[in-house]
Amino acid sequence: MQEFLTALYVFLMFNNNVNRMAEQETMPNDPLTSNEFSATILHQSAVDKALKSENGHLDLFLSFLLSLSLESNQTLLRGLPTQTRSSSQSHKETVEYVKENPSPEKCISLFHCLNELNDHSLVEEIQRHLGSGNLSTAKRSPAESSALVFVLLTSEEMLDIFDLRKFSGSEEGLLPVVKASRVVLLMGCNVTEKCCEALASSLSSSQLRTLNLDNNDL
Repeated sequence: MQEFLTALYVFLMFNNNVNRMAEQETMPNDPLTSNEFSATILHQSAVDKALKSENGHLDLFLSFLLSLSLESNQTLLRGLPTQTRSSSQSHKETVEYVKENPSPEKCISLFHCLNELNDHSLVEEIQRHLGSGNLSTAKRSPAESSALVFVLLTSEEMLDIFDLRKFSGSEEGLLPVVKASRVVLLMGCNVTEKCCEALASSLSSSQLRTLNLDNNDL
């Protein structure tokens, strides 16, 4: 409740300030200082602050704030003493900004944000690759790698037994999945000492019960 009220306060204060400047004709016509650009900056700033938060205490606030940018959700605010504005351009820029800031450690939060913005393209693409079984050869962008981590972390079946051989890419990038899995198979995956160090540092708080490192040059 606290996170929602905070997001609502920020959203309403932003819109009130924009509306007041427009009424006073103090807002320049330059598109870089328009409402659309300002809304984008507001969202990007919130994303940046949430990513820097180590304990994730801003994640819910960010999700609520982004959800309030949708016109469909703004209709629920019509009883409040403010005139809300929406911008498809600002919405598009916010979606792209979230996608450009992939973070395996923050992937759950970031993809919840994309869900709030009604963008499911990355997750749907990864799910198609999983269904076709070609993820082991697919070359992925950083954003797609984070989408893969998100899909795997939200799949109970995948977390029962995680076999890295089914997936191409960095072992370190998939470390959150390894940490959340109960059985992890890393046989013949060219696991490096650096990867082992990262894995060892996370074992104390992991769900891991069985780890197979056979056929790795360690």
